[in-house]
Amino acid sequence: MKQLYLHIKLAALSMLLFSACTQDEIMNQANVEKPITDGLLSIGSVKVDDFTENTESRVINDSKTVTFEAGIDINDANGDELGVLLIDESGETYANVAFKYVNENGENKWLNKTNEYYSSKIKKAIAYFPYTEIAKNLPSSIEELKQIFLSKDVSFEEKDLLVSETTEFHAASMDINFTHAFSMLTFSAEATTTTSKGNKITYSLQLSDVAFSIGDNLYTPELVNGKYVCLIDNETLAKDEFRYFYTANNTPYVKTVSNETPLILEANKSYSFPCPINTGEGTAMAAGDFYCVSSDDVLVLPGNAAGIPEGWTCKGIVFYTMDQATFEFYASTNSLTANDYPGYNNNHGLIISLKDGGSLGSASSFENFLLRSIEGWNSRESLNGYKITQAMQEAVKGGTIASFTALNDHEEPASSATTSWFAPSFKELSILIRGGDGATATGEGRAYINQQLQEIGGTTLGEGNIPSITFDSQESPTQQNIVWFVTGKDGTEFSYPFTNTTPGELFRPICAF
Repeated sequence: MKQLYLHIKLAALSMLLFSACTQDEIMNQANVEKPITDGLLSIGSVKVDDFTENTESRVINDSKTVTFEAGIDINDANGDELGVLLIDESGETYANVAFKYVNENGENKWLNKTNEYYSSKIKKAIAYFPYTEIAKNLPSSIEELKQIFLSKDVSFEEKDLLVSETTEFHAASMDINFTHAFSMLTFSAEATTTTSKGNKITYSLQLSDVAFSIGDNLYTPELVNGKYVCLIDNETLAKDEFRYFYTANNTPYVKTVSNETPLILEANKSYSFPCPINTGEGTAMAAGDFYCVSSDDVLVLPGNAAGIPEGWTCKGIVFYTMDQATFEFYASTNSLTANDYPGYNNNHGLIISLKDGGSLGSASSFENFLLRSIEGWNSRESLNGYKITQAMQEAVKGGTIASFTALNDHEEPASSATTSWFAPSFKELSILIRGGDGATATGEGRAYINQQLQEIGGTTLGEGNIPSITFDSQESPTQQNIVWFVTGKDGTEFSYPFTNTTPGELFRPICAF
């Protein structure tokens, strides 16, 4: 029996050895690489070098600070992806591996989407961001990869290729040190203004028709973070061969480089070109200016600014301005103390919020006796939205009105130098929508204010009906409350009666300073 058992063990061992040899032969014949570890190809760390300024040894972020957005899982469309090109010993790329940035259990990590194993077949890898699908002819060098990105008709951010080449791996893990594959040209004009506390602030100015030429090739930069930027590859800027163009305040300008020695552009470097202008415009505050705050200061940034300076937050857009005498009358109309509001450099005005408020609220208790008790409650020529709004809020506190929701999400004032947010009166709303003094139904005010709102990511005023806080009443056939509207499309005015229902359109809160 022992002898028979020994024969069985030897036979089994022979079968195992034969099976292993056969498997190796099959894998070799099929040109299939065995993983040298049982781990997936992974990413240990990712670092990004920012563009460096050509003329100084400093790092700049004229384009953007590269930060990666993590998705909730590997299939989340919102998470960022980077790619890794795997190159074999012959120099051919055989895989374009996608890695997804995912937050797992509170930790951000890059996950291998295609389950690619770390193999001895990998002799070099090129990591790049953002990931792009490549149907055929996978690039085997950074130069080939750059040509793919240069051919894309996409925004600056999507074309800003980051690359990292490595031949070193720690087990199945690779560390990625990204640099920008292209050089960057930036064009900007700057001006200075003064805050409410007398501090000087430098900001970028809006330009138009910005372009530059290198030889016979014309390029159009993109506005990013207040500067006009463009990615360039393997170019030389020579005198009389490189020119740039821009328009400011309806005046066109043409500039060229003055240095005799040609400037050879390098990857991951930024080259800045100033756009001086003749500042003939006035400095007075105007509709379209940006009302900004810092921790303890106020800045009304001119409407031709190309962006909000670092450290400042825009709270709204100025749409009406007042001198001191006009503001004192305004304050008296709204039972305000004028001396409590210093204004901005001896100017005052009204500001529109960057976002909508809510609808009016419960209609069942908007009684005529309440409205009639407020002086000017039915005036279509009074800037008294603050006063009526205050009366509404007091009525809610006293239980006369069930609810007043026009100021939803507007609990905090724009700054300590402004009133609280309030619903606009008909006159204030007509100025906002129509522009000027609000007398003509042109809708021009809305168009410009919307342009400014878009500049800073605010919610634009739609073409629908926009309600005011100005009420009226009709005696026939039965007494009814009505609220006055202005349409966003063309500034047309009309009234909407209500008895047991309230207009559902959203108010746009404003405030005064």
